[in-house]
Amino acid sequence: MRSCLAIIALLVAAPGQTAAIDAFRTGNWAAAVRDGRAENSVEGLILAGRARLAIAGYQTSDKARALALVAEAEADFDAALSRAPGNVDAQLQKAVAIGYRAQLTRGISLAKDTRRRFEAIRTAHPGNHLAWGALGGWHGGSIAAVGSFLAGTALGARKTEMERCYAQALKLAPALPSTRTFFAITLLDLDDGNAARAAAVLKGIEGLPASDGFEALLKQQGIELAAVLARGDAKAAQATARKLKAFSRIA
Repeated sequence: MRSCLAIIALLVAAPGQTAAIDAFRTGNWAAAVRDGRAENSVEGLILAGRARLAIAGYQTSDKARALALVAEAEADFDAALSRAPGNVDAQLQKAVAIGYRAQLTRGISLAKDTRRRFEAIRTAHPGNHLAWGALGGWHGGSIAAVGSFLAGTALGARKTEMERCYAQALKLAPALPSTRTFFAITLLDLDDGNAARAAAVLKGIEGLPASDGFEALLKQQGIELAAVLARGDAKAAQATARKLKAFSRIA
């Protein structure tokens, strides 16, 4: 299912600095993979997996290569969960990786599994903005991929749930660039008639702090999309949004 899941589950670095944290903070994905694996801690493995997902989603044009990277990321998250089964970041990222596989293979059972995992995390941690944002991306992305009818009947995806989940994510973490960018992209992917709403969601994004390399990437995407929206061309804005989505390089 084409969705905005990638990216949505973000970590805040712990006080103790490591090479993997530094690499992820600057968006050096290859170094974050290398150093995170070498450190072999729960946090290092999560960062390594997240970096692999970033490479797969935003730097890879070959589908087989993207799937291999996602599989490697899942292995990192599984290793982290084997040591810390209750680690919410690892649980979220595992679900994101499964969602990526669903997106790349158009796997219905994988998409349903992704939703169940996000919902379980949200139920256990209702104040977790990442789980709410991930579910918003899941509902909106599923509808954008296959249409409202099929997404609703086959997957249970609903526009109302997309709206509710993103609204709660923004309420819980209003200054997170990634949530605003993902929401705006989803709105435009669904309908270029949502251009005004997308522009409102992105208003002021240039002034929001980016806590790490992934936030910086999504903030820059949001700034780019806001600039196109400001020109008043809804079709161009929709095309830009779709170009910015994860796996847009893969035909």
